[in-house]
Amino acid sequence: GTLTSFEDTQRFEHVFKMTRKTFSYICSLVMKPSMKDMNSYTFVDGRVLSLEDRVAVSLKRLYSSEPPETIGSSVGVNESTLLLVTESFVVSVDKRAGHHSRWPDSSEMDKIKSMFEKIHNMHNCCGVICTTHIPFGPNWDREKNDSILVQLVIDPEMRFRSIWWGRISSMNMLSILHESNLFNECEEGGYLNGSKLKVALDGSEVGEYIIGDAGFPLLPWLLTPYQEEDLSDSKAEFNRRHNAATTCALKALARFKDTWKYLQGETSCPVNPDTLVETIHACCYLHNIVIDMEEDGAMPSIEEPDDSEDDAATSSVEEPDESEELRQVANEDAVVARDMLSQYFLTTMSSESGVSPVDAEEDHEVVASGSGDEDKEQELKNNLFLPHLPASF
Repeated sequence: GTLTSFEDTQRFEHVFKMTRKTFSYICSLVMKPSMKDMNSYTFVDGRVLSLEDRVAVSLKRLYSSEPPETIGSSVGVNESTLLLVTESFVVSVDKRAGHHSRWPDSSEMDKIKSMFEKIHNMHNCCGVICTTHIPFGPNWDREKNDSILVQLVIDPEMRFRSIWWGRISSMNMLSILHESNLFNECEEGGYLNGSKLKVALDGSEVGEYIIGDAGFPLLPWLLTPYQEEDLSDSKAEFNRRHNAATTCALKALARFKDTWKYLQGETSCPVNPDTLVETIHACCYLHNIVIDMEEDGAMPSIEEPDDSEDDAATSSVEEPDESEELRQVANEDAVVARDMLSQYFLTTMSSESGVSPVDAEEDHEVVASGSGDEDKEQELKNNLFLPHLPASF
């Protein structure tokens, strides 16, 4: 039979880390480009690999950090076939599955905001931004920063909603943000332009925003935690909710790392940066597809690729002066927005607990002893967001 001939459903899902329905959808996604060379690849015994076999072989390699010869032997194909089949699969997914990582439309964004509010009481929040490193193969040079820096925006269901990348040798987390499509769209009003949150009786409002750790600049649409040693009650409450909401990013990257071991670069990750970027995109799209299929259940329609919707960034030279200025000079509008939101959080919390908004206003003047963040969680967040994190994630 084929590599996917498992009568036991649980066995299939254990091996391929997805349901049969999800596997079938991925096969249909790459079927059209695969038809061009359908009879080109064979097992070592001469049998032609079916479409399902090719997808199975590709997933097997992307799931593993073992050498290609070891993986090939385990599935009955030689090393060259394994490499060619996986390369073809990655290119097809990269070209045809980009719609699974599109920026949310207005109805999707309303759902995202509702989930952040329901789970973390983070009103009008639209996502968590973070960065992670992916190395250039097993011989990458840590001192030379020879790796790809990937910037992601993650929703509460752990989907990657925005993907951007740059070479570590020429970019850091500030410059990659500045160069990204996300930054341009948010600055120009293309993103995060939905309904605003009324935060005060005088009609003051806070627009849609994403949250990020202190390594990111404070912007009207990107809110970071307060860094003072002594925080007021409202600021401490803001930091508490901010800290809790970022856990979806921690969980998403932990899941991503545990699944797509190929990208950890221990043995077989490609050295060619273009190939590596295609592989990063493909793994991110597949990560989202599994979530989409598990939650929605319905088979998504196959969309033809649109070359104009390419979310890949071209590496560029860092502009340190501009980036440093961006980091050090907090946007006044952002400061006001964060302060209003923190006070709103405290007021709503006090109202729900039976304390009047007036009392909450008075409590706002009292200085708290600290932010209230848990040390362990903060340590995990530092490892995730700050630019000196280890090589693979």
